[in-house]
Amino acid sequence: MSDPSNSAKPFNWAKFQAHLGYTDEQMAEFRADERRRKAAEAIPAANRRTIVATVVSSHGCTAGFKVGDTVEVSGAGVVKSCNVCIYAVAPMTIHAAMAHDRIAEGLDPNGMWFNTFSCQDGGFCNGSWGQVCFKVSVE
Repeated sequence: MSDPSNSAKPFNWAKFQAHLGYTDEQMAEFRADERRRKAAEAIPAANRRTIVATVVSSHGCTAGFKVGDTVEVSGAGVVKSCNVCIYAVAPMTIHAAMAHDRIAEGLDPNGMWFNTFSCQDGGFCNGSWGQVCFKVSVE
């Protein structure tokens, strides 16, 4: 995977600053921080990717998730799916952050070791309602 900071089109810092409402001083501090600068410069590459969480098991899900259903999020963390359960999306934020980090580092985001998660419902067997398990891939 190529380094996203070496893309043909330079990052639009003015648009980024306007979008976040940062002052010139805040932008100078932001851009001086290599970690934050690199993550921002990776946004265009991350947004060209989609993090897909595919349901691999489901029992008692009140949102109606069934095996094979998906939740899609941009590589920069913007939810693309319409039918979303907050209890499923919350733990997915970790995987979106890992994918963005790997893209920013020029690594294959599908190389993340921990690519499965379950929703925050504890499941019927634990005194709750249901539970859904997901497997994450990045397209």
